Amino acid sequence: MKNQTPLEFYNLIKINPSPEIWLKSRKVKIRMLKILISNIKISLARSRIPFHKFQLTKDSARILFFFNNKDISNAIQELKKVFGIYSFNPALRTSNRIKNIVEKLILVGEKILQKGDTFALRVKRSGKHEYTSQDIAEKGGQAIIDNFKNLNLKVNLSNPMKKIYIEVRGEFSYIYTEIIKTEWGGLPIEKNKKILVPDIGRLSDLLAGFLLMRRGCKIYPILFQLTKDNYFLEAQSSNWKELANYSPKRNFIIRKVNLIKIIEKIENVLKEKKYICAICRLIRFESLSIILKDFDSEGFNRIKAISDGVSLNNTSLCPDEVDLESIALNYLFSKYPVFTPTIGFESKKVKELISKISRDLVNIDYCQFKPKNQEISIEELKTLYKSLNLHDLILESLNNIEEIKIF
Repeated sequence: MKNQTPLEFYNLIKINPSPEIWLKSRKVKIRMLKILISNIKISLARSRIPFHKFQLTKDSARILFFFNNKDISNAIQELKKVFGIYSFNPALRTSNRIKNIVEKLILVGEKILQKGDTFALRVKRSGKHEYTSQDIAEKGGQAIIDNFKNLNLKVNLSNPMKKIYIEVRGEFSYIYTEIIKTEWGGLPIEKNKKILVPDIGRLSDLLAGFLLMRRGCKIYPILFQLTKDNYFLEAQSSNWKELANYSPKRNFIIRKVNLIKIIEKIENVLKEKKYICAICRLIRFESLSIILKDFDSEGFNRIKAISDGVSLNNTSLCPDEVDLESIALNYLFSKYPVFTPTIGFESKKVKELISKISRDLVNIDYCQFKPKNQEISIEELKTLYKSLNLHDLILESLNNIEEIKIF
């Protein structure tokens, strides 16, 4: 049976950082913890959730945020979307004295224990104390039975109906009834780990950016428009809003580049249409290279890499072979590596991850051209692309780049 969590009773949330952080050197670990705290503060402020104070425990193992009782519930929903958190617990804090621990234990028991319940105390301890974890469990358990005789409570250590957790850490103790694990864990997003995220409207492009965020990267989305359908912009802006909720940015902006005019020219010029998908890919690579060279003032300086949502599961409008081989031509325009975090996922896995991010993400008919029978020959493609002389058209599109503020 699930514990009843008396949220209105708690006044702090104890945050357990991702285990990955503890694998780092002490210097890197402390830096990441400070970044994680900063990201949490930004996320709470953006959602207008006030807190009194925050602190690291003396051993730097836990992060504590103190709230008004009424704000705990909203804070929980926000913390679920912060990368770098493994789990967290709404809790009460008291001293490390057994007497005080038992007093708080009784208060929590009053909120969650019901007649006929079985219960267990889960105790863990860090630091030097004059008692053992077993001492706390025995005295706490006996105190509960003695104080709630009318409830006919029984101890069941293997399969209790209710659990109360006690964590003694240094000079303080924390009592809570629920361990809330986040879906993603990961690493805290760092401002210097910048990734450019091109998006043509595929959910796999968003997923690629999301997975890099999970690894601590700060993303800069570039939306390439390949359809005149007005719904495209509305739907993809909505999709990005769902993703932006996981970003610790005060302002989240996507930039839209319209490629329709360029692709229409290619369709009119080419007798054989078999290379349109591959040419479109090269247009996007050239556009990204220009953005990275000429848009320093827009926050694109010190970009480390580019992402791509290619996934070899035959779900994209362009053939997988074209998607995969055309990536190799990025070097013609840019020195930056292309990361493909979704490349090994089956379509079922992509759908599963998308659903976990948000059930409000929607598929979009993102390309009005939908060329058939697409092929790729690297050498022929390079020659053909050069002959099309698209550079001026690309510059024109980039000069008309639009900023879309998500929040």
